Amino acid sequence: MPTAPPRETALAADLFDRRILSVSQLTGRLKDLIEAEFGNVWIWGEISNLRRPASGHVYLTLKDEAAQMRAVMFRVQTRYLDFEPADGQEVLVRGRLTVYEPRGDYQIILDYMEPRGEGALRLAFEKLKGRLAAEGLFDEARKKSLPFMPRRVALVTSPTGAAVRDFIRLARERFENAVLSVYPVRVQGQGAAEEIAGAIGDLNAWGGFDVIVLTRGGGSLEDLWAFNEEIVARAVAASRIPVVSAVGHEVDFSISDFVADARAATPSAAAALVFRDKQALLDHLRGLRARMAAGVHGRLQLARERLAHQKTRLGDPRRVFADRRLKLDDLSEELIDRTRRLLSEHGRALLSARARLAPAEPRARLRVNRSALESRRRELIGAGRLHLERARDRTAAMAGRLGDLSPLRVLERGYAIARQGPEKRTVRSSTQVAAGERLDLLLGEGELLVIVDEVLA
Repeated sequence: MPTAPPRETALAADLFDRRILSVSQLTGRLKDLIEAEFGNVWIWGEISNLRRPASGHVYLTLKDEAAQMRAVMFRVQTRYLDFEPADGQEVLVRGRLTVYEPRGDYQIILDYMEPRGEGALRLAFEKLKGRLAAEGLFDEARKKSLPFMPRRVALVTSPTGAAVRDFIRLARERFENAVLSVYPVRVQGQGAAEEIAGAIGDLNAWGGFDVIVLTRGGGSLEDLWAFNEEIVARAVAASRIPVVSAVGHEVDFSISDFVADARAATPSAAAALVFRDKQALLDHLRGLRARMAAGVHGRLQLARERLAHQKTRLGDPRRVFADRRLKLDDLSEELIDRTRRLLSEHGRALLSARARLAPAEPRARLRVNRSALESRRRELIGAGRLHLERARDRTAAMAGRLGDLSPLRVLERGYAIARQGPEKRTVRSSTQVAAGERLDLLLGEGELLVIVDEVLA
């Protein structure tokens, strides 16, 4: 039987058949294989050993019950985080798997991270709460006061939940005359936030409501999440009608609680907040009426006492009236005497003025002026007639001279004026006329229409 080759011979044969790799070569090949196979993966786990060195990168370990792995998020990616990672948080991450060759460790380089489960909801809640608070939506100065005694109240809630029954029951007990209207909406799940916001907008558009109450029973943060949506917060802030938020139990807080004009721990507490106890109001009114009656009685008593005091100071009014009547008679006599003296003085002054004005009486001066005016009028008429006669004589003389110079006098001596054409232009030269042309001859008496037989130069 053949014997086994010596150990040295076997080792030499093995080295001859195999390719020997260095540690770095093997690590490099593993790196290539892992990065090719796991170029982009999603995983979840719990954060531990979180570190933030001066470089700004985030180093951490992701673990679950059975395993752990290293992870890193470089500074350029951390800028997109919308929460603050911390040890113990469960997160969902995306990244590429690689091998860190100097240590031979495999790790994941992260490019995305978000909280997982209710932790994510809690972080989103705090983020929205901080942003709305910075905008001033939680400020007390912008919140409206609830009416003292609302007549119409609208409930935005699920019509089948216990919250609406609790609210209505307590409202009827406290103030049965109020009108309650239920606007049915979904209070959890997909689309609930949009329905709640739409209900608030519709109630404001319809008008006639004094208070809007948002309410539902308790539940997990996820169950109550519709009341933590930004669309609901904006609708509550924009409402012209005061809004009361009564969501969940006493320990539950929602974004709508902070934005609303008033927050109630439970639906029953909301009813107690909105509606005052009718019997307590009646008792309060009775107390006010008793206080008012006592006050009026006290004021009347005080007025009577003041009147009695003033009466003692005034004395007997009849004696005062008698004194005033006597004084009035004295004043009347004095007034009559003064009036008579004034009339006598003014009468004498009037007679003196009339005597001074007599020489300059207007009627006498008017008669003198009228006589002088009549004399001037007669003189003016005579001068006018003389002027007209002289003007008439001059006009007759000038008319005679003009008659002698008139062309008509020449025509009367046998001359004629030849006129040409429709315009009857005066013919001054034979060159203006052609043989056969019609001419109009103006004579001393009458006219002649002639035809030119011949034109002589």
